[in-house]
Amino acid sequence: MNSIRNLIKKSYRRTLPVHWRKFFYEYHHKDTIAYQQWCNNTIPNALDRYVALTTPTHDREAQKKLLKDNLRIIEIEISSFCNRTCWFCPNSIIDRKKKIEFPESVFLRCIDDLAEIEYEGIFNFHRFNETLADKELILRRLSQARSKLPKAQLGIFSNGDYLTRQYLDELKNAGMSYMVMSYYLKKGETFDKNKVLKPAMQKMAQKLNLKYEVTIDTPQEYGITFEYPGVDYVLYRCWNPDASGFDRGGVIKEFSQRETKIRDYGCHFPLQSIYIDYNCLAMPCCHLRSDIDSHKDLILGDVSKQDLFGLFSSSKYIQIRQLLTPNTQKCGPCATCTANASLSSWLKT
Repeated sequence: MNSIRNLIKKSYRRTLPVHWRKFFYEYHHKDTIAYQQWCNNTIPNALDRYVALTTPTHDREAQKKLLKDNLRIIEIEISSFCNRTCWFCPNSIIDRKKKIEFPESVFLRCIDDLAEIEYEGIFNFHRFNETLADKELILRRLSQARSKLPKAQLGIFSNGDYLTRQYLDELKNAGMSYMVMSYYLKKGETFDKNKVLKPAMQKMAQKLNLKYEVTIDTPQEYGITFEYPGVDYVLYRCWNPDASGFDRGGVIKEFSQRETKIRDYGCHFPLQSIYIDYNCLAMPCCHLRSDIDSHKDLILGDVSKQDLFGLFSSSKYIQIRQLLTPNTQKCGPCATCTANASLSSWLKT
């Protein structure tokens, strides 16, 4: 009986479109108290917030409320430098070997803005740089953020080249909540778990002197999580470029050429996130960059000249939300994007 049930489940997941499965789930649960409460509370609240996110306001208190109610992810690139030029990254065509620091005064002002709304969401210290290349800098920025944002989730993304066990301990003591490291395949290198990925990840485990378990094992991605108490997690992962990958706003042609049609579904990044480059220019998406000519029309503003409240409520961001969130055909850097930002965190009340 169990084998038959499992077979039916597998067939259901593989053959039914996602929107059909969603409909059947909602129909099946339409009489439950929990589902009714969700509809009654979450949907009207989300609609009110969406209207506010697409309505201009210059009232500071309204802007603060908008940021507090909706911001789930913010990333700040604390330095321009990256020690690699990976083939699937725009750094392969744009120089990122120069080290230009994000101004400390601007960083502290952003932290103060977030502290003013008691920010509890995700704060990542990266964009297209190598966060751990400057040890003194990241430890100072982590400590500064943690002192003002005790409930925020402070994340580190890294290629792992500079990491040691002592460095990891120092990051934890400075306030890091989690770390995501990536093992990057060279162009043409095979996504081979046994011959390539497992040996590489075992090598990192030996370097850090940590035990681990496999937590991701799919055709698209493979990853391990280290046993490291005191933080939420330390993940080491590798994605399969033959099965996944983003074209970074149309820059990486090898990925954009895989798409046979123009994107016609909505993007939810503009509802809940801010991504700030080392030059203080903010973008609505983690795949877009202010130093790429074709992306410059999507620059939201300059945080050295405006606070996060005004930025999040700006007419430019409102215009981008109106263009990207509906299920309409997209254009420019977004036309071939396959990123699918989840609404689940934004919908939380």
